[in-house]
Amino acid sequence: MAKRGRPTKYNQELADLICERVGTHTCGLPKLCEMFDDMPNQETIYAWRYKYDDFSNNYAKAKMRQAELMAEELNKIASEVHTYIDAEGNTRYDAAFTAAQRLKIDTIKWQATKLAPKIYGDRTQNTVTVVKHEDVLKDLG
Repeated sequence: MAKRGRPTKYNQELADLICERVGTHTCGLPKLCEMFDDMPNQETIYAWRYKYDDFSNNYAKAKMRQAELMAEELNKIASEVHTYIDAEGNTRYDAAFTAAQRLKIDTIKWQATKLAPKIYGDRTQNTVTVVKHEDVLKDLG
């Protein structure tokens, strides 16, 4: 009888499969583990990320690709428009649909900024001014 259940022993083939799935889907790890019976549970995958440096690096690259997919998905969502004809025969935009799309977009943008902040995050510029203690004392005296 074949052994059933999720795989729990780390091997390169399984590590590559996990990274491939992460990098080709926009859903998170819990959903991926639910979708595919041949993947270990998310706790095991998290543990492997800390235990195996190569896996950790490849997983990080897969998450970057996932962020790219999310950004591409934003265009698709933003281009969807639902209209209806009101009682006077005028074409109107569906406000509830638009609000739901906005929520989806904001959520995906937030996720993408967390996965790849250097690419999709808000850019801030910090300016540092170094003041020497001696110079301040000179100005005071």
